[in-house]
Amino acid sequence: MLKKKKRSLLGEVVFRLLRSYLRWCHNSIYYKHIYVLGRENIPQKGTPLIIASNHQNALNDALGVEFAFKDRVVSIFTRADAFNRPFIGRFLRSIYLLPAYRINFDGVDSLKNNFDIFEEAGGRILEGGSVLIFPEALNQDKRWLGDFSFGYLRMAFDAAKKSNFEADIKILPLINHYSNYFKFREDMIIQCGEPVSLKDYYELYKTKPRTAQRNVNAVVRQRIADMMLNITDLENYEAIDYIRETYGKKYCADCGGNSKYLPDKLESDKALFVDLENYKATNPEECSNIYSDFLTLKKNCKRFRIIDDNFDIPWKPWSLLIRFLCLLILFPLFVIASIPNILIFLSPYPLTKKFKAGNAHMTMFVGGIRFAVGSLVAFPVIYGLFFAVESYFWNWWCSLLHLVCLPSLGLFAWTYRKFFIGLKREWRFHVRSKRSEHEKRGQGLKETINLRKTLFEKLDKILSKKVWRKGN
Repeated sequence: MLKKKKRSLLGEVVFRLLRSYLRWCHNSIYYKHIYVLGRENIPQKGTPLIIASNHQNALNDALGVEFAFKDRVVSIFTRADAFNRPFIGRFLRSIYLLPAYRINFDGVDSLKNNFDIFEEAGGRILEGGSVLIFPEALNQDKRWLGDFSFGYLRMAFDAAKKSNFEADIKILPLINHYSNYFKFREDMIIQCGEPVSLKDYYELYKTKPRTAQRNVNAVVRQRIADMMLNITDLENYEAIDYIRETYGKKYCADCGGNSKYLPDKLESDKALFVDLENYKATNPEECSNIYSDFLTLKKNCKRFRIIDDNFDIPWKPWSLLIRFLCLLILFPLFVIASIPNILIFLSPYPLTKKFKAGNAHMTMFVGGIRFAVGSLVAFPVIYGLFFAVESYFWNWWCSLLHLVCLPSLGLFAWTYRKFFIGLKREWRFHVRSKRSEHEKRGQGLKETINLRKTLFEKLDKILSKKVWRKGN
């Protein structure tokens, strides 16, 4: 018999309240835009469902999927060591999380525990629930798709077997995509592909279970790969990713897209990589030189503390002056808005600093830690203390009104800071570009400007720029 875990009324209430609060923090505060594509591919509520997703941003991937499904509660596998303390373990289970034991973290002996966990997850699936699986097991540190393990298929077919192969279990291929992995107020895509029905493979599984698993895995993996940006040339990944971030905006516009609209940018980035791969196949040496030159461009931009956008912004002194005056006028509001929001912005820093100092895979936890510390600790604690102190010295209802406005004021403070940094960077670029090459602060910048222009013109000539928009 499949194990059924009964949930208390208190656990359900806590989960619903916490989920609503975290959804608001995630969708309205942490991210600027979240695009959920392919909703029509999500099976109706009550259908036994396994969601198979790529894994590139640790906790953020799971949260994005959880909050993208409005009428479904998604059970998510997470690291088993988080359940070691009984109270925390019970709490995590109350919000539908399940422990996943992995050989690299928990040892070989711990893997036997996965049998019970998979059985529990299978029970949730057969009851019409949804379970999120990351078949790559470990999050990637690049925009590419790693190898899949078959654990999710063993769990799926075991559940089907216990239903006497009557339940039509479906696997939903899904991808996460980000405009930036680490920054606050960026854009995110959740895209759902065409689901795979396991029912079509039941007869094959009865005689050749491993073949059935391989066949399903091949279909699921291919559908995920087709939806995502899968940069398979890992040797030249850094150069290709920088081309995508810089020249990719022009490429998107030339193909009829809007580079500021992330779904357009994703499709154009996929087409750009294909274009680059085709050119590399016929001109490997020249392509290697282009990649090397783009890495030089990236290094120079970092040295001059500028970004690619600065190259395309025309020199308009009056525009700079007007924007500077606007910042000056709004500075008092910025100071007010920063209290106490600056403490919330800075609160995750000690922890994120440790993860940034780790290996590449650990760095991918930074965004999730920033969100978790901010939403679960900093928001309630700092805002609560600030309200208590303010209401003691001020009228309580005025303090309450201020408390309600604090998140919006925090977003204003963040935008003000970002605008100021951009203005400062723009001023630095134009002032240095006007200086003589013999002046210390002007050395190398003009060569960098010419290098970028040459590289962009070269790519314009060698890439096909086929229109990728659907319907064209």
